[in-house]
Amino acid sequence: MIDYIKIQLKDYSITKLLDNSLLYFSQDVNTNTGEIRTTNKKGKIYTPYQIAYYNDLTFKVFDTGSIFIYGSLHKYFNKGLHNYNDFDINATKEVLNDLKKNFDITPKQCIIKNIELGINIKTPIDVNTILDNCFLHKTKLLEYKFHSDEGKYKQCEHSHYIVKIYNKTLHYQKTGLHPPKNLLRFELKFNKMEYFNKLGIVNLNDLLEYGLHHFKSRLLDEWNNILYYDNSILIDEQKGNKYNNPNYWTGLIKNKQRSLFYKNKNELNTLIENNPKNIKQKLAEIMSKKIDELNLQSTQTDHLYIRSICVPTTDKICLVTGYNISMQKGNSKLLSHTGIKYYKKHNYKIYKQIENIYLSERWVNADEQKKIKEIAHNIRSYSSNKRTKQVRIYQPHQNNLLNQFNLITVKYSQIQTL
Repeated sequence: MIDYIKIQLKDYSITKLLDNSLLYFSQDVNTNTGEIRTTNKKGKIYTPYQIAYYNDLTFKVFDTGSIFIYGSLHKYFNKGLHNYNDFDINATKEVLNDLKKNFDITPKQCIIKNIELGINIKTPIDVNTILDNCFLHKTKLLEYKFHSDEGKYKQCEHSHYIVKIYNKTLHYQKTGLHPPKNLLRFELKFNKMEYFNKLGIVNLNDLLEYGLHHFKSRLLDEWNNILYYDNSILIDEQKGNKYNNPNYWTGLIKNKQRSLFYKNKNELNTLIENNPKNIKQKLAEIMSKKIDELNLQSTQTDHLYIRSICVPTTDKICLVTGYNISMQKGNSKLLSHTGIKYYKKHNYKIYKQIENIYLSERWVNADEQKKIKEIAHNIRSYSSNKRTKQVRIYQPHQNNLLNQFNLITVKYSQIQTL
């Protein structure tokens, strides 16, 4: 249920991040003078910082000593590639375990500054039709927005939080991935923490102890606050021409005709509730069931490899880098030019991670085409060297003690075909 999050680390040593081999920090420096930049493009002074990326999380260390981390925990779980599968409470805990293992960060040290709560659901009708018919949230217009990373969505901004509704299928289809059909995401983005602080939630540990399942009523209430026009209801032509026009509803608010607004809204809701199809109610029921599923506790734990409890998927994973290569040809087993170019275009943070690990210093200043070629070459070389070493260590007819305990499951014949 958690997706994007922004946290500030407390009681944490900066050197743990700066010296961590998984992070490659950079800083905005004047290449002529070598001086660290202290003003933005508008000339406004800001505090210098160092920045690094890992699995869609951004690590920002300021010269003042402040440390901020932000990004999608859901994408982190999927190696930074996407957030269209289910991300349940068990997966959330695995991400936090991974942060502890990789960076020695504990939930108590993570002070929440911003957070998104939401769910992905499969809808019985076309998602775009649903979006088109979501007119208002409370008394504010739900407006279409577009973001290069998030795609097209509807949004309504309140003082402490933002309501967002996405067509997740359309968003990720454009990136070359294969999400489920008719996938809708409904989320609340909290940019102020007053609501959480009143619940006694300050850090991630507080959030887990409170329990994500307790936010079910909040999500369903906010969905219920949407003024939804159902095309399948029977209504006379005069009222239909008014009720199916979002400008009519916003006009009532702007002209301070609130009593008429609520009267007509109640009438519309009554018509929808009496409609056997009642799409809005069906979506609420699907959301309710999905939230319950996402909060089922599991006894399974695995601190070694975060993807081990992912929802079963047809995604293909590179045997060397661990990144998704579903955008490549069907017989691909390693991240190639196609995949590297994909990440450079659609997820630059992951591209930089790959570049930092698999591009030698010799080619740092080369052109982009040469960099991609060398990265792909180094990945293939790593795979070849690993395969050669594996064959050298485990000969075809050699008795291997580990096999007796089922600790090695890859057969020699399989190694040959990698």
